[in-house]
Amino acid sequence: MFSALRLAGRIDDQIADCSVADIAPGGGGPNPHHTHEHDHLFVVLAGCVEVKIDEDTIRLSPYESLLVPGNKLHSVWNTSEAHAKVLGISLNRGSEF
Repeated sequence: MFSALRLAGRIDDQIADCSVADIAPGGGGPNPHHTHEHDHLFVVLAGCVEVKIDEDTIRLSPYESLLVPGNKLHSVWNTSEAHAKVLGISLNRGSEF
């Protein structure tokens, strides 16, 4: 299971939107991986997740973050036994932070 609450739409020229995802154990997605025009900044608020980017898998624990280029195949999965909460900020490509 994967559900997300959209917190805000287009905030400014750099931030396209912002959501908080609640990912049940074993849940995530999408499957197969996807791409899109914006980048994602994922921040883990609770639990642990694995972010798959192309052929790589990166494990994130609470308060860790990862910037994922939208043009790379990617997906997010909860491989732990507890619910995970992830803040996802969609950034317009070329944003500088």
